[in-house]
Amino acid sequence: MTAGSDPELLERYADVVLRCGANVEQGQKVLLMGAVEHHELLGTLAERAYAHGAAVAYVHYFDDRIDRAQLVGAPDDELAGRLAPWFAPMIDVAIAERWARVRTYGDSSDDPFSGAAMRRVSALQSAQSEQILRFVNAGNNWCVCACPTRGWAARVYGEPDVERLWRGLSYMMRLDEPDPLAAWEAQREKLARRAAQLNEAAFSAVRFVGGGTDLTVALHPECAWQSAWQTTPWGIPYVCNLPTEEVFASPDFRGVSGTAVATRPIEINGTLVEGLELRFEAGRIVEVRAAANAETVRVQIEEDEGAARLGEVALVDGSSRVGRLGTVFKDTLLDENAACHIAWGDSADDHLAEDPGQDIARGVNRSRIHEDAMIGGPEVSVFGVTAGGDEVPVIVADEWRLPDAEALH
Repeated sequence: MTAGSDPELLERYADVVLRCGANVEQGQKVLLMGAVEHHELLGTLAERAYAHGAAVAYVHYFDDRIDRAQLVGAPDDELAGRLAPWFAPMIDVAIAERWARVRTYGDSSDDPFSGAAMRRVSALQSAQSEQILRFVNAGNNWCVCACPTRGWAARVYGEPDVERLWRGLSYMMRLDEPDPLAAWEAQREKLARRAAQLNEAAFSAVRFVGGGTDLTVALHPECAWQSAWQTTPWGIPYVCNLPTEEVFASPDFRGVSGTAVATRPIEINGTLVEGLELRFEAGRIVEVRAAANAETVRVQIEEDEGAARLGEVALVDGSSRVGRLGTVFKDTLLDENAACHIAWGDSADDHLAEDPGQDIARGVNRSRIHEDAMIGGPEVSVFGVTAGGDEVPVIVADEWRLPDAEALH
């Protein structure tokens, strides 16, 4: 963020995040989380939260330099991977009092934890993710969003052109529309139609073919395709990440097999993994190859029993505003909305009731982690597999091709 950032742009952006995204209710408390370098946007989010009727808006800052110091300097692995003792109680309060939460993303370094043992980095990041998953699973309204910085712009464009990054984000966030909230409502309706098409088709699996990928992902029979629009148990609608261009579902991880080739770099625990290739057998990742930082993935998928199994499959076509920019943002929040993707780790489907004693036996994955990897693009076709084994085009040449349900039967 530059000191000369446009206050009106910041307010316009914050209003979309707070009203369309987290949808902060009158009198609700808000937890804002982000890097110290995001302070200007976080400050605007706090101001606008109060303007929209929030009771309080508190900020929890993250600092990669402080985390790196812990990861490198702690005398043993247990201390290196430990969260501050007040982090979990903070989440407890937010859950109990039904707070909203907004988290900003945007790393200024390709390797903020350089020199730290990867097992330590993975342990600390997983411990944090476990706490955030508690908040998510409690049903509170939340939203994650991007925050441009000079460092992030330099990673993307080769120069610290933060204004260019803001222009791209404004386009992706539909801030160029006369009424951004109305534009997001239209996007909600479009993605709801796509999810309905897929649910009516009742595919048993989806298959990705092209560009070195040949991957079959079985769909859980209890799953439902959905978008990022969610509703709290007490009736608050919200969008959990902005921008959003995907519809997604939970696999039956037992029926995942084949090879997946990533079409974009993947940021994992502060490390950029490039040229990733994964091979699945009997529902598990059994081989990891990459042009750079394959070990980062290998360490992560050993985090727990479910880390090497899939928890999400998501479809995105060429109409995505993120994808239209043709830019690799080196940030999962944005890059996952540019192309179809899969995620190893925890199941992403809110329609599947948790049953800790039976989830794994029924093919529902559980894990402390959830990591997205983009495997789609113009060269990759997506087919829905019927119960009879027929393959129906869903996305071909980056265009949505799925016919209405009547045409399938």
